[in-house]
Amino acid sequence: MGHTGYSTKENVNNIEITHLHWGLQLIFDESQKEGNNEIWIDVYPLIRFLAKHTQAAVKVEGTKEWRRTVNIVDPAVEEYEVQQSCQ
Repeated sequence: MGHTGYSTKENVNNIEITHLHWGLQLIFDESQKEGNNEIWIDVYPLIRFLAKHTQAAVKVEGTKEWRRTVNIVDPAVEEYEVQQSCQ
């Protein structure tokens, strides 16, 4: 947690509140690590998508497993299953 990134002083880039800064880096080859060809992914669109599609889960008693409280419904899968049953 912080509000300065790699800086040695606070309030860099006018960031005045403490926040969690994180990202996703794709490394296809070890030579890309810490090099000029780093590939960073902006995770905020992913977070916004996931926030819109949250779902409650419950722990399965006696196990380490968790299950959704509602099954996922995908119209494309349902359409595919109908097409397969008609063949």
